[in-house]
Amino acid sequence: MLPQEKSLKLFERAQNYMPGPHSNLRAPARVKPLFIDHGQGAKLWDVDGNEYLDFVCCYGPGILGHGNPEYNQALKNQVDSLIYLSTGDFRTATEVELAEIFLRCVPGAEQVRFCLAGTEAVQLAIRMARAYTNRPRFIRFEGHYHGWLDNVLGGSVDPNPANRPFALRPDKDPMGSEGVFPGSVEESFKLPWNDAEALTRVLETYSDEVAMVLMEPILLNYGCCPPRSGYLEQVRELCTRYGVVLCFDEVQTGFRVGLNSAQGVFGVTPDLSTFGKSLAGGIPLGAVAGKREIMDLLYERRVLGAGTFNGYPIGLAAALANLTILARDDGAIYRKISAVQKKLMDGLKQIATACGVPALIQGPTGVFNFLVVDLDVAYSARDLHGIDWKTQSRFEKQMAENGVLLVRGGRWFVSAAVTEEDVTRALDSAERVMNRLTQL
Repeated sequence: MLPQEKSLKLFERAQNYMPGPHSNLRAPARVKPLFIDHGQGAKLWDVDGNEYLDFVCCYGPGILGHGNPEYNQALKNQVDSLIYLSTGDFRTATEVELAEIFLRCVPGAEQVRFCLAGTEAVQLAIRMARAYTNRPRFIRFEGHYHGWLDNVLGGSVDPNPANRPFALRPDKDPMGSEGVFPGSVEESFKLPWNDAEALTRVLETYSDEVAMVLMEPILLNYGCCPPRSGYLEQVRELCTRYGVVLCFDEVQTGFRVGLNSAQGVFGVTPDLSTFGKSLAGGIPLGAVAGKREIMDLLYERRVLGAGTFNGYPIGLAAALANLTILARDDGAIYRKISAVQKKLMDGLKQIATACGVPALIQGPTGVFNFLVVDLDVAYSARDLHGIDWKTQSRFEKQMAENGVLLVRGGRWFVSAAVTEEDVTRALDSAERVMNRLTQL
C-alpha cells in the first residue's frame, strides 16, 4: 500500500469546503483520493511523493503527456503577453492560424467556431441543425455521452416500437439526475447504436421532425465499441436521403484516434462535428466545425453562439501548439502511440489468458478498454451486460496501489509520452494484480 498521509489530510480539509469531486458524473471513487503534485511525461507524483504511470490523461485530453517543452513554451508565451479575452471586436492572429491547421486536419470541415468546452459545442451544433432544417428534434444513441445538460443526459431506449421513441427515465439510471426538466426528454429520440434498421424505421416515420443525428463515431464512452462494417456509411446515406444533419461528436475521438479524427479513420464525412478534450492537449477548448452553409448561420446571426471565453487566447495557443506537434511528419506521433499501445494491449491479453481472467480488450489508437467480460468484441453497450464489475473494481483499485492509474470503467488512455519501459512496468503490475485476483 502506497503512503497517502498528505493526500488523506487534504481530503479531510476538502470535505469541509467542497461538495465532492469537481466532476461527479460517476459514482464515488473506489480508491482513496489522490492529490497530485506534478507530472512529467507519462508519470504523475502525488503530494506524498508516490509515482504513478498515468493512463488517465485527464480523461483523454493529455495526448502529449505532461510537461512537453514545445507545448509549455507556447503557453508561457501567451501568458506573458497578457492577452486573455478576444470576444466581440477583439481577435488574435493565433485563432486564424489555428483554424487553418484545424481545417487541414479535419476532412469534413469547411469552417470552425471555437468555444470553451465540448458540452457547449454539442449544444451549439444542436441549435444550428434545428435552424438549418427548421425541425425540432435530434436523434441520440444508447451508451453515448454528449455532456451533462438536460437534453442529452441519460435515459434508456423505449423497447416498445409502437411508442414515439423518446427516452425513458428509469429510477436506476446511472446517468440520471434530480432537477432535470421533465420536458427535456422530448427534445430527442433515443435509439440503440450500431443498428441501421432501427435508425431507418425511425427516419421513415419521423424524419420531418428530425433535425440531426448525433453520435460518437466510435463509442469511446462505454466499451470503446467500433462501428459495424458499413454502419457509418448507412447512417450517412440515410441522413442525406431525409435531409437530416449528421453530426459526429468527436469530443473524445477528435485528435486522439488520429490526426484526421474518427471521420478520417473511417472515410465518412459528417455535416457537423464537435470537438474538445484532446484539441488543446489539456487546456479547455471546444469547437464546432462543418459545412460552410451551416456554419454561415453564425455569420448571418441567424443562430446565436455567444460566450465571453469563445476563442480565448490561452486555449487557442495551446491548441495551435498541440496540433502543430501532432501534425508533424504526417502524424508520426500517432504511429508511435499505436505501436506502444499494441504492445500494451497484446501483453494484457496474454496475461489475462494465462491467469484465467476473461477480458475484452479493444479500442482505436490512443485509447482502449480492458473489461472483465468473456467477449472477443463488443459493438454496443448492450453487448456489455455481462461485465464482472466486482472484479473490475478490484483490478483498478489494486493497479492504483501498484502505481498505475486507470480511468474507472476500464479505459486506458495512451499518451505520446508512454515508453516501452512504461509498458513493461504496467504489464508487470497487471500480472501481479491478476494473479492475486485469481487467488481470492
